[in-house]
Amino acid sequence: MTNQLSTQAFNDALANKKLIFGVLKKCHITRQQSDFDDYFQECLLAYVDAYCQYEREQPPISRQNYLYTKLYQRMIDLWRKQKHYQDFCAPEPTTSYVNEHLRLLTRLELQNLFPQLTTGERQVLDLLYLNDFSQAEICQQLKVNRRTVYRWRVGLCAKAKKFC
Repeated sequence: MTNQLSTQAFNDALANKKLIFGVLKKCHITRQQSDFDDYFQECLLAYVDAYCQYEREQPPISRQNYLYTKLYQRMIDLWRKQKHYQDFCAPEPTTSYVNEHLRLLTRLELQNLFPQLTTGERQVLDLLYLNDFSQAEICQQLKVNRRTVYRWRVGLCAKAKKFC
């Protein structure tokens, strides 16, 4: 890169900020984000590199399309690097271990509870608590009235409290 070409590229980049803002907008990077200025600077430097590369190669497309494509590709590459870095360097959250332990305990408690439940209570457990059906949907699916589902639910809760 020659000094004169670099200067011309920087001047063109500063005069053509709309293109850079357009790329950032397409990438869903807004001014409200804390790292907006960092992305803008990266785009500015990528603009200069792409401008110089365009002048050397003279591809058969317009300069604006070429620059826009190169900037967009640079932003995607930046995201990939950041994601890879975060995946590699970020510490494992301790909450995942705790949540997995709680799920295991819950599963063991349900296995002890399940044989003591009636058929209706098992269906309520499955539909209401495990599959997030509403009480009206359960009534409609099992073809029973609300009172019956309510009794099954109360019986299920009473038996579950014995295990807690």
